[in-house]
Amino acid sequence: MARPRGTTRQREQQVRKLNGAAGKLIGYIRVSTSGQAENGHSLDGQRDRLQATAEREGFTLVDVVCDVASGSKQRDGLDNLQDRILAGEAQGIITPKIDRLGRSQVHLLHFVAWCTEHTVDLLTADEGWQVRDGKQVDKMLPFRLAMAQVELERIRERTRDGLAAAKAKGIKLGQPALNVGPLADRATELRRQGMTWQAIADLFNAEGHRTARGAEFRSTTIARMIDRVDPSANPPGGYAQRSGG
Repeated sequence: MARPRGTTRQREQQVRKLNGAAGKLIGYIRVSTSGQAENGHSLDGQRDRLQATAEREGFTLVDVVCDVASGSKQRDGLDNLQDRILAGEAQGIITPKIDRLGRSQVHLLHFVAWCTEHTVDLLTADEGWQVRDGKQVDKMLPFRLAMAQVELERIRERTRDGLAAAKAKGIKLGQPALNVGPLADRATELRRQGMTWQAIADLFNAEGHRTARGAEFRSTTIARMIDRVDPSANPPGGYAQRSGG
């Protein structure tokens, strides 16, 4: 099979086409306890809603991924779902409500940016289509994202103030931030040039770089690296796609 050619976005779309992703959605739900994840009525109810919504929109629900809500910031199910979408298993994601996808408004901001950047359709049972063909379609979504951006700026300001106060007192702060330094600076510059998070991750992986934990780079890792260096290099909605690379 010939290797897909073109930009990162075009290659991803070709992979999905070759794998028969068109017309397919993968569901994502979150429950409050591990017991519900295994056999709870809450889980069945959410699955039924996703199935009905997908069928109404003319799509096939091929699988449902579940995460258990906890104090942890990690959502292994959602991370795995993103990998499966990029691998061409489906053309989009369906979830009961838009807020199920984000640990916070800030995380939701980055997730929607990921969907638009990778042309991943996003459908919710409650609010309808959020992203189609790489474009935000819900009229309320920009307002929610704008509020997320305000929240993000407030968090950064509080963090800067706290760090400055601690430094003035001579306090040594905890563990050093991961994935910072020259590689993060380079990622930021590449992002300013218009490269997508995934394209930067692919480049670093191809060059043999690994994260501070020894794993391959992901688009979300690149986004966090750039945020630490210069948040303005990650504008809401991303950059306009460049042709030819």
